Amino acid sequence: MSVCRFPIVFWLCLLVGGTQSGIAQQNFGVVQGRIAEGTQQYSQLGRLMPQRRGSALALTVPVSINGSKPTWWIVDTGSTICLIDPSFSKRLGLQTDNNVGPFPVAMVSNLQIGNFRCDGIACAVRSMGELSSVGLRNEPGSLEKTGIVGVNLLVKYGGLINCRSQQVFFSPTGNLGMSREKYEQMGFTYVPLNVTPKNRLEVIGTLAGKEFSFFLDSGSFSTLLDNSVRNGTNIPVFATNTTIKGPFHDFTKNARYTYGEASDFKLAGYDAKGARLGFTTLNTQETSSARRFAGFLGMDFLFFRSAIIDVGGRALYLKPSSRPR
Repeated sequence: MSVCRFPIVFWLCLLVGGTQSGIAQQNFGVVQGRIAEGTQQYSQLGRLMPQRRGSALALTVPVSINGSKPTWWIVDTGSTICLIDPSFSKRLGLQTDNNVGPFPVAMVSNLQIGNFRCDGIACAVRSMGELSSVGLRNEPGSLEKTGIVGVNLLVKYGGLINCRSQQVFFSPTGNLGMSREKYEQMGFTYVPLNVTPKNRLEVIGTLAGKEFSFFLDSGSFSTLLDNSVRNGTNIPVFATNTTIKGPFHDFTKNARYTYGEASDFKLAGYDAKGARLGFTTLNTQETSSARRFAGFLGMDFLFFRSAIIDVGGRALYLKPSSRPR
């Protein structure tokens, strides 16, 4: 994997010049992130011993607000807007507008991710308490859970997320210079990416020959599709006793988790046969998708396929799965 990753990092370092002055002149940013995770036990029907599955696997990046000490924020392509914890917002003295939606919104004039400055970023003020079980994986320090980097920032500053190397690149022009052909020479398959009117990152694919829209959700470990998709495609599943409870999503009461492998799953020209898919009742009324909404592709799908999410270039690049069988 390091052999394949080196050309991307080396090429981008040449592009930004490798110095602060080069970054300021070109207005590019390169941020090294960390992986955060959480796990929980579940009981699978027919098995005596509890199993373990990841309830969270997410990329985090250092964020400073108006010159504050950096804290680690989760990069969540499933969140349409950046989020900031109320206690952190209050400590920083941020002004909020309480009349714009279900949550107050703070406009942050100086949000710095690593060495890259972002201006005029809307952050919904919402508690991070639902992330209590998530912590940095095999890393010193703590995950303060002060905020989430959402799609509004990634779209504005042309974000590119390398899920495997845990790096995030920024370019307001939306052009980091790497062509589709170069990615394909490195073994990636191109999948067209669309940003919906509601700030969802959408790819279109087929399950059992039926066309659906899927949203990329780097803030979720598990890929989760709606039970109606499972029923319509006749995918065999294993039942569990797990009740799904996800951060920042209102699942139906007692929504059960099942999972199975897809024997016929494609995203444009990418063959995702064998992908592990979770199913539950999503309780989502999605009206901005180009096709019938199926569900969310989480970090279990993206990480093991070395996904590169090029928001500025409107592209998703995937490699064959490296997930252990």
